[in-house]
Amino acid sequence: MPTKQRRVLVTGARGAIGRAASKELRARGHFVRGFGRNAMDDVDEVHVGNLADAEAVREAVRGMDTVVHLAATPDDADFMDDLLPNNVIGSYNVFDACRDEEVDRLVVASTVQVVSGLRRSSDLSLIRIEDGTAVRNHYGVTKVFGEAMAEMYAHRYGISMIVVRLGWLPREPHHTLSISKSAASQAIYLSPTDAGRFHACCVEAGELPPVVTLFATSRSNGETVLDLEPARKWLGFEPVETWPEGRPHPVPEG
Repeated sequence: MPTKQRRVLVTGARGAIGRAASKELRARGHFVRGFGRNAMDDVDEVHVGNLADAEAVREAVRGMDTVVHLAATPDDADFMDDLLPNNVIGSYNVFDACRDEEVDRLVVASTVQVVSGLRRSSDLSLIRIEDGTAVRNHYGVTKVFGEAMAEMYAHRYGISMIVVRLGWLPREPHHTLSISKSAASQAIYLSPTDAGRFHACCVEAGELPPVVTLFATSRSNGETVLDLEPARKWLGFEPVETWPEGRPHPVPEG
């Protein structure tokens, strides 16, 4: 059991990472409120709503100690119809609600896609946080926006921010197939078990710098591509699974 039980809002609690995070947080004794467009399981309380609805977001944030913000359009999509309302306006609503409701900590989902161009344009053998970003799609741009928002809100409003550049947790069978065929994808694989443990470590971490940016993956079974040392340093997180351990689907044939 954690030293201090927290009241945690998980946005996108019905998604693959949201389910993993909610399950682990509840197993550790935390109260979990889920927010999303549809009803969801594995949470203590459900708030159904849309990220673009500022009042619905504020109501979901109210009374929470910590917010784990995972809800988003999860891949590249039409900017105006999908990415702008969900990943930009929706994130702004979450950040502003956390400020108004005096949330202690906000865990912000970014993506390893914000560094997708680094190895293509350099001779880096290990990508570190300090290497910056190299974005190659509009989805990545929206996640860099979220990282910049975290920096601003931490220093201007005093909210503890953890930015998580998430590896690839396959949401669909064809994602699992793609990972099975690519050593590079396996190196950034994130299992549900490790995803849940990582987010629990974020919620339970003690005092941190105003903004901490971290990579989150499972253990690589080959070349290590992303530097996990900051996650060890700040959270005490050590991944326990390696591809294909914990994969949510069998590898499809064909």
